[in-house]
Amino acid sequence: MGSSVLIVDDDPTVAESLREVMNGYDISLEIATNAESAASLLDTRGYCGVVLDLVLSGGNGFDVLRHMRARGVIIPTIVITEKLPSYVREMLDEDQVKLVFPKPVEPRLLAAVVRGLCGIA
Repeated sequence: MGSSVLIVDDDPTVAESLREVMNGYDISLEIATNAESAASLLDTRGYCGVVLDLVLSGGNGFDVLRHMRARGVIIPTIVITEKLPSYVREMLDEDQVKLVFPKPVEPRLLAAVVRGLCGIA
């Protein structure tokens, strides 16, 4: 398989819907449901993009972003979240986080952005 994207979300419907619309593209999706498993995957594999929910069971998306920064891992990241007050948005590093989408995200839109991150038309 070609490119790989890490989905960090404890809601399985996000990954399932994205997998459906990504069918036929040379992109594999790996799923982490908490910050700890996301950190472990980021330490052992390379990704062309990350789709990250900020609210996770067992940590949060900021834990994942801090882990990436501490390890010098630079991967374009898309944040998806139900609530994002303006003061929280200001805490996101623009070098890491490329886009922020409110949940629910239209799967085709998310898939188009993911394909763009991975350089697939």
